[in-house]
Amino acid sequence: MKDHTEQSIASNRHFCAHCGTENDKGGYACNRCGERLIEVTKDSNPPSGLNSCEGCGGANNTRAAYCWVCGSEMKDSARIAPSPKPELQGPSATSPRTYRPDLNPVSTHSTKQSTDGPAQRADLGSTAPVQEHNRRTASISQESPIGHVDSATPNSSGTRDGEIPSEIKKWNWAAFLMPAVWGLFSGVPFTVLLFGAALLPPTVQLVIMVVVSIYLGAKGNEHAWRGKKWRSTEHFLAFQKQWTSWAVKLTIAVIALLLLYVLFAGGAST
Repeated sequence: MKDHTEQSIASNRHFCAHCGTENDKGGYACNRCGERLIEVTKDSNPPSGLNSCEGCGGANNTRAAYCWVCGSEMKDSARIAPSPKPELQGPSATSPRTYRPDLNPVSTHSTKQSTDGPAQRADLGSTAPVQEHNRRTASISQESPIGHVDSATPNSSGTRDGEIPSEIKKWNWAAFLMPAVWGLFSGVPFTVLLFGAALLPPTVQLVIMVVVSIYLGAKGNEHAWRGKKWRSTEHFLAFQKQWTSWAVKLTIAVIALLLLYVLFAGGAST
């Protein structure tokens, strides 16, 4: 298992931990969803620990939906407990001080302070900034590539029989106005069949598009929730809100162009 993992990490593939898309190794972000591509090894030591992929044994962040090494879905991953970090040891403030007799009565009081007291106080205070810097660096370097959890509610997205949250059981204008394109980016791949409707007679094509658009407008959110892994309901709703904005703007633009075409065509015929 160890040899297989090292061989996989040495390859030129890097799978997105959010959507599972294969990317070229060394890339900064996923070509499909735009999430940051981060390589995780068993030497990493994040505060939340790591998960081991059941397929290849590669180390992954606990919030990863797919293994970045082999692209397998992280359903039955094994937990890797984080190893304790050694703490920096500073000189004790209560350590006994050795008595040093003043053999030079000509020396000033300021000279004695510079050789005894301040040097020890500087050593005691120097460890605190170092520990704080190490803690922040470890927290930033081990940040999850798919973001933090937005809510404490169970996340059932990406499963075929997952429970549908009540917040997303509503009409989806993006699925209604742009069903074929919306489905490709929302985890509803069967909508690609709608492109084939263009080969059918106009009457049949119109009926199919109207029926499918109404169905996806009413049930599109449920298919998208079960067809793709989402960070939370807030992430899902924000994604759909953005697509709705694009779909409405594009529909208005198409209608405006059609009206202009009709007006100019009518004026040219007269």
